[in-house]
Amino acid sequence: MNNEIRKILFLILLFLFPPFIKGQKSGDDTISVKEKMFIGIESISFFRNNEYFNPVTEGYTLPGSFIRPSFVYSPSPSFEIEIGLHQQLYAGKREQEKPVLIFSSNWKIAPATLLTIGTLKGSDSHRLFDPLFDTERLYSSFNETGFSTVTETRQLFSDTWINWENFISAGDTVREVFTAGESFSYTIPLSGDALKLSLPVQIKFKHYGGQISNYAGHVLTYLNMAAGAKLIFSPAGERSGSFSAEYLLFGSRELTKKGDAGVISGNATWIRLHYNYRALYLGSYFWMAKNFYSPDGNRIYGSVSDYVAGLIIPERRIWTSAVYFKLKPRGLFEFLAGFEGYYDLREKRMDSAVAIHLRLDRRIPLLRDGKD
Repeated sequence: MNNEIRKILFLILLFLFPPFIKGQKSGDDTISVKEKMFIGIESISFFRNNEYFNPVTEGYTLPGSFIRPSFVYSPSPSFEIEIGLHQQLYAGKREQEKPVLIFSSNWKIAPATLLTIGTLKGSDSHRLFDPLFDTERLYSSFNETGFSTVTETRQLFSDTWINWENFISAGDTVREVFTAGESFSYTIPLSGDALKLSLPVQIKFKHYGGQISNYAGHVLTYLNMAAGAKLIFSPAGERSGSFSAEYLLFGSRELTKKGDAGVISGNATWIRLHYNYRALYLGSYFWMAKNFYSPDGNRIYGSVSDYVAGLIIPERRIWTSAVYFKLKPRGLFEFLAGFEGYYDLREKRMDSAVAIHLRLDRRIPLLRDGKD
């Protein structure tokens, strides 16, 4: 691992220390131990259809589901371990994927901070913007493994994580792959709940390399960043919903400057308008980019084609319209139906995506405070 990558990891780890130090307690926590056991069931059944006819990315349909049964043991309110299986299924696929073992240890190191080592709550829980981290990963790449610290209060959200995607041994002919990042936002009330200002900052690294592997090629490290401001106006609370205006700046850079993707650095601006009313969400976004590339982002916003070799479209101008309907009947499960339309102003082309899913995430208690 070269010095530049060590510096990157050091910066990521710096985010871990403040909540950890703040969360230290004196005394013996084992005095108030309360054992609990659960059976966990998490699943998503989904159908997504991408009607894409552009030169950057091809359209396809993603019908399927996954289920994650698990056993959870919690010897105290601040610590638990979870072990289970993740089974991914795709409709019509003759040979389904093999189930994957999941295991995690979770320690609540402060009232609002959770440290996880092992299987992570990844995908949409990072709250990353779609151009940085494709929201479709909720269906296709839910599993993440590594470590994370998540701090969440009414005003603050911070998710610092490393996802180790490919492990290597000495003599392997493939590269190690990992993603590391920080997703941060802080909300400032300007006039109670009626007017708020949210300040997001997102950083993500994607690294391909490894010192002990005999792979062909060279080390690659991609950096993606986003920052901006969001003004949230809720004049009458839930009675009239909330209106938001958001301005975001994006940057992308291949730190090793090898140019494998076809671009070394790029930037983008994203202007977004939002309206939320109970289960309904309406959005209108305008994306302006130059040579932008994110390995895990929604490719429709990028400048690099994922199926036409060597094709680069430097300037992108995309207007997106979004409609989502999300219900959580009695908090038992989630139903989502959504549509996004992407109009490319330069190509004069309209692409679209529709999605529908049913999501369940429940824990069934087996043992409470040492009793059946």
